[in-house]
Amino acid sequence: MSEAEVLEMLNLHAANAMNGFAIYLTLTFAFLTAIYIVGVQLSKLQAVLISALYFAWSTSFSLVAITHLRDIDSLVSEYPDFINTRMWHIPWTAFGCLITIAGILICCGFAYDIRREKKL
Repeated sequence: MSEAEVLEMLNLHAANAMNGFAIYLTLTFAFLTAIYIVGVQLSKLQAVLISALYFAWSTSFSLVAITHLRDIDSLVSEYPDFINTRMWHIPWTAFGCLITIAGILICCGFAYDIRREKKL
């Protein structure tokens, strides 16, 4: 691959990863908003179902983003001479996995916390 092709592929994968993360963040903030507005009024089954739906959708869009981050890591390792900035040499795949898994677990924890407040 030429330098121009590598940089174009890098840019395409970065844009697609950002789109996947943008959808993930949209789902996350929609879930948090909904759970804090109506979470106390939800039954246990409803809370479990909405959390499962959030988990499924956020995981799917996270995996899209992480797949593109993995491709970025592959391009950087295969063509290091074409990448002139250290920023691209960060382990993006591990970073993406860490923040999405943490975000999903934290949001599901918030749903549990809201339900627990109902009992008080």
